[in-house]
Amino acid sequence: MGDAGVSRIERWGIPLAALAILTLAAGCSSTTGVRTPSPSATPSASLSASGSAIPCAPTWQLSAALVPAGAAAASTQLAGVAAISSTDVWAVGSSGPAGQAATTLTEHWNGTAWSIVKSPDASNAATLGGDQLTAVAAVSTDDVWAVGDIGTQALDYTSQSQLESSAVQTLIEHWNGTSWSIVDAPDRAPRDGVEPWDVLTSVAAISTDDVWAVGVTEWSVVQGESSLAAQPLVEHWNGTYWSTVTVPDPETGPPDWALTQGATQPANAPPVGSSALLGVTATSAQDVWLVGGYETDMGITGDTPTAWQTLTEHWNGTSWSNVQAPDATLPEQLTDGSNQPDDLLTAAAEAPRGVLWAVGGAMPGSALTLQLGLAFGTSSFTGWHLVPSLAVTAVGYRAGYQSSGSGATSFAPGTSALAGVVTISATDAWAVGAVILHWDGVSWQPMYTVNGEPFDYLSGAAAAGAGGLWAVGGTSIVHATCA
Repeated sequence: MGDAGVSRIERWGIPLAALAILTLAAGCSSTTGVRTPSPSATPSASLSASGSAIPCAPTWQLSAALVPAGAAAASTQLAGVAAISSTDVWAVGSSGPAGQAATTLTEHWNGTAWSIVKSPDASNAATLGGDQLTAVAAVSTDDVWAVGDIGTQALDYTSQSQLESSAVQTLIEHWNGTSWSIVDAPDRAPRDGVEPWDVLTSVAAISTDDVWAVGVTEWSVVQGESSLAAQPLVEHWNGTYWSTVTVPDPETGPPDWALTQGATQPANAPPVGSSALLGVTATSAQDVWLVGGYETDMGITGDTPTAWQTLTEHWNGTSWSNVQAPDATLPEQLTDGSNQPDDLLTAAAEAPRGVLWAVGGAMPGSALTLQLGLAFGTSSFTGWHLVPSLAVTAVGYRAGYQSSGSGATSFAPGTSALAGVVTISATDAWAVGAVILHWDGVSWQPMYTVNGEPFDYLSGAAAAGAGGLWAVGGTSIVHATCA
């Protein structure tokens, strides 16, 4: 059956769990040594205290994340950032001693310096292989939420029993102005003795009683070659407790026969698909967006998996609905005869006046940027539209992807998928990944270095008033302010 039963993303050495923790260019979390020169500096924009864009020549700073005592810099990873004000910024991730399980990490900027703030670890973190935080959002200075997961996400395709016994659970923590604490969050129940992987990847905080977190539940499929089938995981905080929320799913969860060791695949069984929601953004209780992707056929019942397609969903305060979004098309065919890349959205951000960007990748390797609002170059609202960013071509698609014998992946500079975005206005947005992209209202402009220095793969971005732009990833912290 060749690659049957192994999704296209998994064949690249990038299982969905890695995507879900915002490392979908994983294996290339740093492309130091292969950066291309940064374009000449051009006027940019920052935020005023009121949130409007102010043209300026930004001053850029690149600094390193703090490494906890006893931890290794190589095991320290920042994944998400939230900017409340110029003197109140949070970055979250994980860190640990070399060769040991990582645990949660929270760092705070007070306007002058970063400091490590103690964050708790789950009681079962040691048993499951550590824990980590992947995203953070704030209602106010004393009401901050961080989400992530508990457990190791290292795959061993040679040991099916290990896959079945592994467990990854949700982790949610809250800052009350004084300390971080763990807040109970639901997980999906096992099916047929199979423990799912529950990973939260993004969080949006609207008010003290209205917070959304999204991610993915993954199931180990035992039919054919080992693979993972995914379902969206959406949770909501109502001011008292977290609960799971049902949203439209273009692909149902994997059938029992696909999860049960020794089960027989039924004759004429329909294809098994996957879907994931990796990003959430919200401007009000009546305006919440989720973004991700779906695959109609993982290739379990056939020979060739289908391409991943973009997925966006909207909450209007009453109900959820799927909103059609475009996919990238390559101008020439790939070696498999297809001209469809795997499109997956990882993050979204909305400005107060309704300009919404969703970003991700046309895998493996090219940036993907979608805008909802005014149609590109017009004054008419037509829903989502694809905006060119870094070229999606078959040449870049092949040349930008490399695979080592260990399954690790790397990408040519400037072609990796994007993992974070912040929208300031219709003419000012920033997207980050292996590059920093700036939207000036006309086009996306890339930046590959900060003051000539390379940075790690950036997975989170935020902006707040005069505090400017913040982006984090790996051990890199990027900050831009008006000069």
